[in-house]
Amino acid sequence: MKVKFALAQINPVLGDLEKNIKKHEEFIERAIQNGADVIVFPELSITGYKLNDLTQEVAIKPYDALLSKIFSLSKKIDISLGFVERGDDEIPYNSAMYIENGRIKNIYRKIYLPTHGMFQELRFFGKGKILRVFNTKYGRVGTVICRDFFHPSLVFLAYAQKADFVFAMSNMPLRGLEGEKPGIQHMVEYAAYTYANFFSQFIVFVNRVGFEDGMGFYGGSFIETPSGKVAGFSGILTENLTFAEVDTEEIFLRRQAFPLLREEDFNLINSNLNRILSEDRNV
Repeated sequence: MKVKFALAQINPVLGDLEKNIKKHEEFIERAIQNGADVIVFPELSITGYKLNDLTQEVAIKPYDALLSKIFSLSKKIDISLGFVERGDDEIPYNSAMYIENGRIKNIYRKIYLPTHGMFQELRFFGKGKILRVFNTKYGRVGTVICRDFFHPSLVFLAYAQKADFVFAMSNMPLRGLEGEKPGIQHMVEYAAYTYANFFSQFIVFVNRVGFEDGMGFYGGSFIETPSGKVAGFSGILTENLTFAEVDTEEIFLRRQAFPLLREEDFNLINSNLNRILSEDRNV
């Protein structure tokens, strides 16, 4: 099955819901005009990243009326976006929402919230606890957000649930330069190549661009295929809507040639994790 992705490498305006939602609508309409099946935005695409004390002000419920046009547009294209979710427990979460045919298919709350150096997420956001893979028209999808991507255990959880695609939605800042790309981009690409090859899935990495309070974001969005190829690289530092068509047949061919998923013994993994936790409690 051929699936056309639109990678929305945008530059949100910090804390301005109205402007950011308008930009989402414009990018979604462009993606529809170009025949895309799904559009993926970065982490916190509705709000911007360095919110700090603004976090509670921009937190919204998933079906907030502000998103009504986006929900309407989702009848023509699947949409994955990032927002500050106002949970039923009245705690804000750094969340990703997947919308299909006017309805929410899945909400994922970021699990690994960095709080060191330039990062202060755990001060302002609640911590997610569940990674649940869900069905779409083109396959099973799991979502991770930024720092989550550097925890192989989370991508493994998506693999264990037979994910065909993993969306890595990010606000990754510019750090170091190695040739024409930031040093951190090389690390992202290496991780994506490893996950895609060993887990026989597509990795859809979408990172934002722009500057906030001295922090620069570099973009570098792309899709890594199960055969180890890069599709739809969006470039560095520039706001772009990039299109890439992939073929889900690659998943079948890769899993036939490298049948790790069939070989996995999740009961064995579970029993060893329980043993490790038990031993840690007794230390």
